Amino acid sequence: MNSSRQKEVSERFSDGIEKVTEKDISSVLNRKEKAFRLSRHLEKAADDFKLLWNLLCDYQSGSYKEVPWKMIAATVFSIGYLLMPLDVIPDVIPIIGFTDDITVFGFVLAGFSAELDSYKIWKQCHPSSPDTVSGEEEK
Repeated sequence: MNSSRQKEVSERFSDGIEKVTEKDISSVLNRKEKAFRLSRHLEKAADDFKLLWNLLCDYQSGSYKEVPWKMIAATVFSIGYLLMPLDVIPDVIPIIGFTDDITVFGFVLAGFSAELDSYKIWKQCHPSSPDTVSGEEEK
């Protein structure tokens, strides 16, 4: 991705997370099937997508609240961005169509790595908390 597109994606990301509300969490989580189908295009970040999905589910259920709102907003925005077919680089463009989506997930993973590590530890220590992607039928 060229630098002007990278800058545009970065600006959309920054602007987008400022607009996310609690209601947006449900809106994104209600589109699970499509989100998981599209997450396959995230390449190496596909496993991280599942972790972020679980984080949102645990946050929404109230079982995990030890996370800053900005991370929740960034996660909601990144999944919402993945669900949007017309973004900086339209997803219908073969091969490069998901480059911007991968970049957006990269922003979340890089910007909140310590929080993600804490969540991973919490998840391991709370086996009673359901893994919301186990047995997921990915179509």
